[in-house]
Amino acid sequence: MSDVSILGIARTGMQTGLDGMKKNAISIASKDAMQTQNSPVNDIVDMKVNKYQVLASGKVVETVDEMLGSLLDVKA
Repeated sequence: MSDVSILGIARTGMQTGLDGMKKNAISIASKDAMQTQNSPVNDIVDMKVNKYQVLASGKVVETVDEMLGSLLDVKA
């Protein structure tokens, strides 16, 4: 698998996590949030999960960057 596709997968993971966080934030901020059967607690927990998805995808980008740097150092 090439580094370009790995970066694409990481970008998709980050975007999915950010989209999920946006959805959770909208749900928490809605005036009906407290009146529904599901309290904002579920959205807060989901927001944490989405946060860690973004962080994990960022780690993938960092790892690819380090690997490419190491390869360039070896070739130089």
